[in-house]
Amino acid sequence: MPLTLRTLKGSVKVDGKDAEDIGSDEFIHETRLIGETGMGEGRVLIENQDTLIPEVRTFKWGGECRVEVDMHARLLPKVPTGQTIHVWGEARFYEGDSEDTDELEDRRGFAFDVPRTPGGSPPITFPVPLKNPALIGADDWAQVNFALFNEREPEDI
Repeated sequence: MPLTLRTLKGSVKVDGKDAEDIGSDEFIHETRLIGETGMGEGRVLIENQDTLIPEVRTFKWGGECRVEVDMHARLLPKVPTGQTIHVWGEARFYEGDSEDTDELEDRRGFAFDVPRTPGGSPPITFPVPLKNPALIGADDWAQVNFALFNEREPEDI
């Protein structure tokens, strides 16, 4: 039985707002390629077995806000849809007196499937909204946006 390889390509983008009582609000609109700290090309090979994408993506802005994203993926069995990649993980939003604060404001688990995306197809997108639920600082928010492709690795063996 040949080893099935798929390539998960794409990016993780964080949009967010650090609301200020005095002065201008500060915003983030930052995109990073997946696998950036691994393969460095915005892609990760996914095999028939669980493939963890262990690096935590950390986005900081405004001197007070931070989002961390943990992401994992695995190739689902070929039945019934075939060659679908399942992506899951957790996004966490921190806001406090520095970007390194331990004050966790919101955390959301996410899980979604990325079916095979033939050439020219748009990416599969998935949003994860995060917000500060407190009365003070409630205008602070972030949204993690995934834009992913599932392509055949040309060197299936």
